[in-house]
Amino acid sequence: MAITPLDRFLEYKMHLLRDSGQPRRFASWSDDLITAALSAWFFGGLLLDVNAHARHWVEGFFTWWHLAFYSGFLATAVWIAYLAIRAHRSDGRTGLSAIPHGYGAAVIGVPLFIFSGLADMLWHELLGVEETLDVLFSPSHLGLAVGGILMVLSPWLSAWRRSVLEVEPEPVRPHVRFAAPALSLGYAVGALVLFLSYLVAFANLPDEVAGALHGPADFASFPVAGIVFTTVFVMAVVLLVTGRFAIPIGFFTVAFAYPALMAGANEGFANGAFIWLFLAAGAWTDFLNWLVRPGLRRRRDLITFACAWSVAVWAAYMIVTGAVGGLWPVPEIALGAPVVASLVGTALMLVTQPDRHEPNPPAPAEPSPFDEVMARAKAMTEQRD
Repeated sequence: MAITPLDRFLEYKMHLLRDSGQPRRFASWSDDLITAALSAWFFGGLLLDVNAHARHWVEGFFTWWHLAFYSGFLATAVWIAYLAIRAHRSDGRTGLSAIPHGYGAAVIGVPLFIFSGLADMLWHELLGVEETLDVLFSPSHLGLAVGGILMVLSPWLSAWRRSVLEVEPEPVRPHVRFAAPALSLGYAVGALVLFLSYLVAFANLPDEVAGALHGPADFASFPVAGIVFTTVFVMAVVLLVTGRFAIPIGFFTVAFAYPALMAGANEGFANGAFIWLFLAAGAWTDFLNWLVRPGLRRRRDLITFACAWSVAVWAAYMIVTGAVGGLWPVPEIALGAPVVASLVGTALMLVTQPDRHEPNPPAPAEPSPFDEVMARAKAMTEQRD
């Protein structure tokens, strides 16, 4: 039977998908940094799209901010595919063996994003454009979010796998080595800030928060709920990072940059004071990580970290709210909300790091040589008496 060029192509494609069984390799720090840079283009388009929604610009599928978003996806996907092709050309790797450690999730994320993008286009054309809270719950948008996160997390997952497998880190300065993982984690956290914006304290307008906390007739619970949730969210990120890595100072400042911008885009960048406060919270996290060292996992350090972070950040939040919003929160909330946040953060630390009592050392099976020496010394002392 004749073999057509299509048959040969399909046979070669199946050969590429078949795992060659070779040990997987790690992407270099520079490869991860390129991934993070292209992801900035990719998720930068998402920032533009969120900003467009917040400003109620004329919306549709074919817009320039969607162009930035999807072209960034294409550039990131092509780069990830290139890493696999390069591994195949260098030593014949195929299948999973050609995918660098940490990039396996992207293999799932790319097709999921493509499918969700096509579904989003059909959704917009047939059912119209989401305008308010429904944006965050659209099935096509959730698929885009999950697919995008799986892609941009690759540098972070690469560093995680290197630590889990106890592979010697590359001989570069820690600030250089952790630049891509910090950016990568920031993109993922930023996406979560977007889709949980109704729970994130910084993703609101200062005047709305001020009105909600000024009372008594206009009290609203959303700012306090956001303070508590954001505290738990940040403490969870700190526990995740410091439990695995000895990170250099500046890591959290970089990782908080994109979430802060996303919190701003959610309100059309009309909440500039909260954006700067979010960035300052990242720098404060870095300082406390250097000072308190939560990575040591001592309970007192974790509790100190939770209390110091919560009280300082949310006290500043109350001050910014009053100064920018024009209405000062009632004293009970202004003073009590940071305390409640610190208690919640402390509870999280106590749950994740319970007190551990070392058991008493077992009695030696054989007498120690020092026992005989001590017995002789005691006998000589008694004879003198």
